[in-house]
Amino acid sequence: MVQHDRAQVTFGTSDDLVGLLAIDEDYSPLSRVIHRGISEAILNGVLKPGQILRQEELAQRFRVSRAPLREALNHLAAEGLVSLRPRRGFAVTSLDSQELLEILQLRMVIEEHAGYVATRVRTGDDVDRLRACLDEMDLLPVKNPTERELTKWSLLNRRFHDTLEAASGRRNLRQIASNLRAKIEPYIRLEVVMIKDLAEAHSEHHKMFKAFATGDAEAVSRLSRAHTEHTAVRLIAALQKRRHARDLPIAKISDTGGPSVGSTKPRRKKKQRLKS
Repeated sequence: MVQHDRAQVTFGTSDDLVGLLAIDEDYSPLSRVIHRGISEAILNGVLKPGQILRQEELAQRFRVSRAPLREALNHLAAEGLVSLRPRRGFAVTSLDSQELLEILQLRMVIEEHAGYVATRVRTGDDVDRLRACLDEMDLLPVKNPTERELTKWSLLNRRFHDTLEAASGRRNLRQIASNLRAKIEPYIRLEVVMIKDLAEAHSEHHKMFKAFATGDAEAVSRLSRAHTEHTAVRLIAALQKRRHARDLPIAKISDTGGPSVGSTKPRRKKKQRLKS
């Protein structure tokens, strides 16, 4: 099991969780709103991998009954963000080393494919949305960001990848990519907090956008795979510095057991025109 230094969330005086939960009962079932609030707390690092989720405490802090809370937790368990432990209740999922490697490798393959498909069918609006997201990221420092800036960057990073994959128009592909990213997001945030250096990731986002805007599907595919592989390498290296995941050779990360998407395509350069 990949273990982490336990950072306790002080619910007694903190508004971290409540602040992430904007209850809009007129527009969304309560369980879905609770699900969104807890999910954001996990993805933003308020709730840590392995942390026990005490239902009574969460119900009080979210000001809800146990029934919709339980429904939300079951949904989160189905997505893999939390785990139900016998006689211990729910906890934020903490992956062991082999599970971590499996998800990192799956993410490389899926995002490689998603980048290729999305670029082939993208529209001018898709390009504009991705550019707007990148423009916001450009406003944040890439060296030694504050906690607030890291949180903002994490949100924009998810939006960048969601926007790129949304251009594919493929619902199942988007869902699979999103679920994989959600499972690994707490660990990516841990890596970012440890190294406090976003320069490589941000540079790669710019390269991906340039290729996406010009319609070079093979380049976006290749860059998406490299981007997720570099994230995986940084994450494993950061964990190993803290004596975690020591049984994972970094050299194994790129071995996904098959040819890349680009290798199965014609080698000629063919840029895709924008869809109207």
